[in-house]
Amino acid sequence: MKIKFNENEKSIEIKDGLKTQYLLMNISLIFTLINSVLFPVFVLDKKQLEWMGFIWIILGIFSIVILIYQLLKKTASEKLNLSDISSLTEKQVFGRKRFSLKLKNGKLRDLMEMKNESDIKETKELFKNIGIETN
Repeated sequence: MKIKFNENEKSIEIKDGLKTQYLLMNISLIFTLINSVLFPVFVLDKKQLEWMGFIWIILGIFSIVILIYQLLKKTASEKLNLSDISSLTEKQVFGRKRFSLKLKNGKLRDLMEMKNESDIKETKELFKNIGIETN
C-alpha cells in the first residue's frame, strides 16, 4: 500500500487496489441478488417453494443488506482531502489490527495492506505529522 501526502492540494492518495476489490465484490453481490430472484421465480414450480428456494431468498436478502451497507458506510476513494478526514481508527478483528479512516460524512475508508509493524508505525507517524487524530 502506498499512501502519499500531497501538500499543495492538502490531500492524501492511497493506492491499494481497494476500488477494484469493492467493484468485484459489488458485481458478485448483484449477480447473487439477480440469481436469487430468478431461481425461485423461473426454476421452481409456482405451487411449491422447496428448500432451495428459501436458500436463494436468504442469499438475496443477505446480498441486499451487504450492498446497502457498502453504499452507505464504505468508500474506496483513492484521493481524500484532509478536510474530509475525521480520524484514523484502529480495531482488532480476530486478533489482527485493522485500520480505517473515518470520514466526516460518516463513511469509512479501509486501509487494507498493512502487513507488518513497520507499515503500521509508518502510517501512524504519517497521520500524526499531517495532524489527523489517531484513535
